[in-house]
Amino acid sequence: MNIRTSDKPTDITLRALWRNWSIGFGAIIVPLVAALFVPKIWIPFICLAEAWLLISLMRSDIASGISACSLLIYVVSRVLLITALCMFVVVILCTDWLVPTVIQLDLYNSEIPFVTCLVEFPVTAFLCALSLFAGFGSRHCRECQQRNGYYAGDSIVATLYYREARYQVAILLLVSLALGAVEYWYYFARYINANMNNPDRFFFNYMPLAMYGLSLFFMGGRYTNLRTLYDALAATKTGHANSTVVRYLIFAGNDMLLRQNPDGRWDTPAESIIGRTQAIGEKQSRNILEEITGVADYALRYCFTNEGFATGSNVIHYAAFVDGDERPALKDSEQWFTAYMVDAALAANALEPVLANELYRIHTMTMAWKTYDRKGERLYPIKHYRPTFRFGDLKDWQIDYDDPVWFDIAANNEDRLFFRTRRFWHRLTGVFRTKSEPSGQ
Repeated sequence: MNIRTSDKPTDITLRALWRNWSIGFGAIIVPLVAALFVPKIWIPFICLAEAWLLISLMRSDIASGISACSLLIYVVSRVLLITALCMFVVVILCTDWLVPTVIQLDLYNSEIPFVTCLVEFPVTAFLCALSLFAGFGSRHCRECQQRNGYYAGDSIVATLYYREARYQVAILLLVSLALGAVEYWYYFARYINANMNNPDRFFFNYMPLAMYGLSLFFMGGRYTNLRTLYDALAATKTGHANSTVVRYLIFAGNDMLLRQNPDGRWDTPAESIIGRTQAIGEKQSRNILEEITGVADYALRYCFTNEGFATGSNVIHYAAFVDGDERPALKDSEQWFTAYMVDAALAANALEPVLANELYRIHTMTMAWKTYDRKGERLYPIKHYRPTFRFGDLKDWQIDYDDPVWFDIAANNEDRLFFRTRRFWHRLTGVFRTKSEPSGQ
């Protein structure tokens, strides 16, 4: 179904989501169709080839700057990898393919060592459920946060991505559960493991293919309707398309200045929108902050830049440090927060998402940088040692917050189980780019 109608950000978003569904679900169907024509022993190799192609697709999208949420593609690539592994295990243990048969089963047909859908659908259901349970904590979502932040100033488009990507995973979960239940019922109630007849092919191959075709029309119709809905929603909100948002976190010692917005959430009071640019000089950044706060005596540090989420905007983040005597006069909606108060507000979901992302990024990367080297190995001999974190020290830390390697180290380091095995696996399947130059300690 063609849902291409224009090149507006929302239309690009919906086309990308429909593309991901057609490719992701289609990749699961391909081994089922291939099973009609090729020997079973080749199916795991087809799954591995598809997984490699999907991982290459994600890398290509990232390298080209496309900010599409590829959660479904990520889940399906893992489904294919684990499916191939399960198939290899069955073939090795139950046939004479590589070694003599290890497991002898009555009525087992070595010419049909497995039924493809009976392996794929349980694996699909398990990994979809695991992805939904993990939420933002999954590895794929952490890598996306490294590149784009939670919202990066484009809340409508980013929220659409977040919700629809998980909706697709949920639909794939339901479809795999439904098809898996039917397939297993037919296998135990009707199937005879001697050959594949027409009813067998209908249940094991053609029925999932027909479901895939119906899903393309369903998803296409859904996103055609959503385009109209989100266009109407976007018309009622002010966006920052093709612009740059400059944000400043203001600190005085270990206290942080925040302002309460009309929605009740707290955010930095220092934010400005300028013409689209990749970077601004120190003079311009100081002029912007001084115009907002009226403070002239302070230390300024560039932190990092978030590329926008599909709308062409970006966000440049700074941190400003004022002395106690130079604190700007408080307005009615402003208040100085201690680190404990900030932590409590974060736990209560009382901070704006963009501020929560800033603090999460700075804290996570700083703690990784202070604890481990760039290989993920401890800097100190004490296991699980946790260094101190104080807002007032931010201006002195020699860490590059634009370097996403520290996010990866925070998630996988010497204090985690199977550290080196996980690191090797992440190098094979990772999709985010790291900076080649080392950051100073």
